[in-house]
Amino acid sequence: MHMVLQAVAKTDEVLKAKVAKREEEAQKKLEEEGTSLEEQVRRIKEIEAIESDSFVPQAFKSSRDDIKTEPVEVKQDPESADSQDITLPVSIVYSDSDALAHPNLFMDKEKAEELWLTRLVSLRQERLMGSPVT
Repeated sequence: MHMVLQAVAKTDEVLKAKVAKREEEAQKKLEEEGTSLEEQVRRIKEIEAIESDSFVPQAFKSSRDDIKTEPVEVKQDPESADSQDITLPVSIVYSDSDALAHPNLFMDKEKAEELWLTRLVSLRQERLMGSPVT
């Protein structure tokens, strides 16, 4: 029983030393990066929250598909004040057609063969010149 208690005490000391070492390394990194005291405290609290037993991982949700457009006011000359208000989208709109194949696969067969031959010739020339083929 005495040996078990010694082993537990030794393990506890090792774990405390590891935690202290991690905190010191984190503080050194933060000091090197020049972060403020508030940021350091916030980061340490977040790390402690992640390492706690009550931490529950959550699924990541990308906001790429959320397309938001905000109306933009356009200044106009007094002469063209009678025209309609124009709103322009602020975000980038992706033109995903949700196609299963790349459009280059539907290229004309003769054009595809011509592109392949030029690529093959360039690869052979690179190889003959001694440069590595990529």
